[in-house]
Amino acid sequence: MKALIIDPALHSMGGHHYNATHALRVKLSALGIEHDCLGSANADAQTVRDLGCTPCFTQAVYGRTYETPEEFEQRVKTILKELSLALKQRPKFDLIILPCCDQVLAFALARYFRFRPAPHLVIWTLYAPHHNKPFDDPSTISLRRETREAFAALQRIVGLQRISAFCETPQMADIYRDLTSFEIGVASGPGLVSGKRGQRQGGAPVVSCIGFANEAKGYRLLPEAVREVIGRDHDVRFTIHGFYQGSDARDQAPVFEALAALGPRVTVSTEVLSQSDYLARLSRADLVLLPYDPEVYKTRGSGVFFEARRLGIPVIATKGCGFAQPAFEAGWGVEIPQHGSSDVAAAVLQALQNIDELTARARAASTSHDDVDDILKTAVTRILSGRGRRAQAGP
Repeated sequence: MKALIIDPALHSMGGHHYNATHALRVKLSALGIEHDCLGSANADAQTVRDLGCTPCFTQAVYGRTYETPEEFEQRVKTILKELSLALKQRPKFDLIILPCCDQVLAFALARYFRFRPAPHLVIWTLYAPHHNKPFDDPSTISLRRETREAFAALQRIVGLQRISAFCETPQMADIYRDLTSFEIGVASGPGLVSGKRGQRQGGAPVVSCIGFANEAKGYRLLPEAVREVIGRDHDVRFTIHGFYQGSDARDQAPVFEALAALGPRVTVSTEVLSQSDYLARLSRADLVLLPYDPEVYKTRGSGVFFEARRLGIPVIATKGCGFAQPAFEAGWGVEIPQHGSSDVAAAVLQALQNIDELTARARAASTSHDDVDDILKTAVTRILSGRGRRAQAGP
């Protein structure tokens, strides 16, 4: 059996795309499945070496302008051409995994398999039709139409019985159930493999904000918020990490300079983290701070949140972020009531006052079970079952 991972945005170490592909490779290897990977044409040498990734695609979801229908069609044609060239010299695959599928990639795949036998597909749709706007934004109506068209084509060509589709939040799944005829499951995407965190050791609590510092992550709220917290709580420590090169917030250097100027209780870094460094930093956190824009994240998932849940670390997140709702409901998350610096500070102070109770509830809610393992095993079972039926049918 052979599997192919396709992610046009996979280009460098760190972040969801690298971590998802790494996790998939580990899981496929454990299942004894031979696999390959296609990533960005701009993938750096380390990514190519570490993940066995073949540079392929010149465009990814983050580069879209969303301006005209012609732009959508041109991107589909480009992805289709690059995919066709990459697969020309490769054997057939039984399984294709798309850890970050948008309507462009879906339509390109539908066209590619129009005249070829289609494999089983495992798909995660992480974003609404516009990757940086909420689904109900009036300006995205045309994008909903192109999304319906793309996934309808994929259904016709591949067949529903060979498509396993997932979103990371119930809210996003509802969107794609409306836009497609697929059965949409809810499961966090592939991420870092991690175990449970040890018991909190006491001492000065550590509040951590970590990850890719795009505009919607709310890093601009932090200097004022952190200043207020450390002025009122003389024990707390902050570790703020944010990589922003290549993001939509490349002018964030002054934000991190202002944070670094707050003194020795605030540790700041902006470098790309290896998986082990990322996991080590996250594991040392007593509280994970996620001051995300609720308009952008009302339906979107968060890799940092899912890792915090796995590790049993309480979170502080903005009210309205769909991914955090389970933490709020189960009592291991504290809401930031409004997306502002003073609200962030108030939520952090509230969490610090209740840190032991929050930690106990977070540990109770944590789980080492990974839905991705079940998803891959189910896909393999379906593929093998299909082979068996074809063998019984004979020539």
